[in-house]
Amino acid sequence: AKNKSSLLSLDNVSFSIQNQNEVVAVSDSAVDTAFLGVAGIDELRIRATASARVEVGANAGSHVEIALMLDTTGSMAGDKMVALKQAAIDLVNITIWSDQSEYTSRVAIVPFSPYVNPGRYAFERATDYSPPGNSDNRTCVKERSNGNRYTDLAPSAANGYFNYYTGNSACNPQATILPLSADKQDLRQRINEMQPQGMTAGHLGTQWAWYTLSPNFSSLWPLSSEPKPYSMLTQQNDHNQPLLRKIAVLMTDGEYNKKYSGSSSATQAREICTNMKAAGIEVYTVGFEISEGGEADETMELCASREDHYYHATDGDTLRAAFRDIALKIATLRLVQ
Repeated sequence: AKNKSSLLSLDNVSFSIQNQNEVVAVSDSAVDTAFLGVAGIDELRIRATASARVEVGANAGSHVEIALMLDTTGSMAGDKMVALKQAAIDLVNITIWSDQSEYTSRVAIVPFSPYVNPGRYAFERATDYSPPGNSDNRTCVKERSNGNRYTDLAPSAANGYFNYYTGNSACNPQATILPLSADKQDLRQRINEMQPQGMTAGHLGTQWAWYTLSPNFSSLWPLSSEPKPYSMLTQQNDHNQPLLRKIAVLMTDGEYNKKYSGSSSATQAREICTNMKAAGIEVYTVGFEISEGGEADETMELCASREDHYYHATDGDTLRAAFRDIALKIATLRLVQ
């Protein structure tokens, strides 16, 4: 439609895929002639061609903030962890574009197992911090101390802090959260450093995926990692596209089986997902080799924004395919011809 004269109709339109990332549309149309009719030529055939392409690393025309909640529990050991790292790195490579001057794309890495480890900087601001003795190795957190565990209200004495791990050994996961970043090298390094450890507190991973996207938690993160305001979600750019997209990708390989207070981990995760989506965050979920029809499967389905936002990955190849598909849905088609 863009590449034709207003005098032409679109006849015999055909579509083809080229180079795996480009759709080409061709229309053979005709225009009636004015003077050539006396020579027996009643029409002239006109061919209109247009192409739209998804390019890895191309600026999507909107600000994009993505939180990757990654399961690093003991059941992820071996080939499963290898596949997860490859899948997460694929998504980073596709969604972090080179030119960040006008629109930014940033990804946060949120590993979880029995706890979530926000790192020292955020830990001291998220908890009512009064450590017994030397606790430099204790930066893991549990649930909030009041009913705001399902919200993203900033941690405070009034809103509730997070309880923290007080054991004698290093807490798990030892891998800390990496807040929103456009540094591909750092993102890939943090992903590669993840190691499988412990049980599955999926509600805590879900919480902190939200907090890396929430402007209410800006005080926990460095200036370059502060999330943009929710108000930008409803604004549009010059192409009538959202000015900002906030996206959470929640991945697990099993039942949420660890909590410290309140309802079950799965119940809490579902409540958090409901409120996160109500705040305007788009949620994709990936179940990796989980039982169809089980509690984890149901939690992943309920947490996803839509039916087509839930992926059931049965092996490493389908896990990578799921993360790539999510990444390409985040990217946009660009008219190139």
